[in-house]
Amino acid sequence: MIATIRYAAAALLTAALSTAGAQGFTPEASLQRLFTLEGNSPYPSPYAGTLNFSALESKYASPNGHGYRNELKVADRERLSLADTREHFAARITATLPNVAKTIVAQYHVEGLDTILKVYVQDTADKQGLDGKSGNGVFDILVRILGADGKEATTALGTVRSGEGFDLDIVLNAGAAQVSARTATGGTLKTALTPIRPDTRKIYFKFGDYLQARDPVTGEHTSSPEKWDEYYRQNHIDSSHIRFSNTIFERDGAQP
Repeated sequence: MIATIRYAAAALLTAALSTAGAQGFTPEASLQRLFTLEGNSPYPSPYAGTLNFSALESKYASPNGHGYRNELKVADRERLSLADTREHFAARITATLPNVAKTIVAQYHVEGLDTILKVYVQDTADKQGLDGKSGNGVFDILVRILGADGKEATTALGTVRSGEGFDLDIVLNAGAAQVSARTATGGTLKTALTPIRPDTRKIYFKFGDYLQARDPVTGEHTSSPEKWDEYYRQNHIDSSHIRFSNTIFERDGAQP
């Protein structure tokens, strides 16, 4: 079964790269058709494959969020079930963030509140990171994938400093996902091809800047923008800029 999924994922990646076109990025019109926006528009003029997100400048607060966000997400009409989703995303990501900041730059959501895949860029304490220290200016790239057993597996994919770019690649193919990142210091690291817990609900991809915050008193998650503001203030998180360049989003198979 895994061998079949691996072959299909490789075929999807090959097809995605071949259909991205000689320009090397997905056209703005295609992204505008597939995605809806949360926060400020990330499209510069002229557009040449680069998108610029800032959660702190957008200050977009979703009802159940854990921090401000500025993201593109697959539109309701374009969503498919996990089994029917065959997608490839790739971009060079440059995160310009202050020490201690933690953001999600890409994720797959199940309709509702559940997530099945998240890519973090974070300068926070986390023993699963290659650096794992808080506030030293070294940002861990971590991916968390919800496996078929219902447990979330975390893989460290490298480290960067603020303003350094890395190449991110995500393939989700009919119920299995693989994520890789290439950094200047660590080369290419990738997750195993991971079957995801089956789910009949539709799923959707999001990417951008989802700047994490907590209750500044309890340290717990909170949906209060006032508490986010105080958390950012206390931790001197006063800016956030995430740039995606050479952005590719491709789909294969049955479409709505």
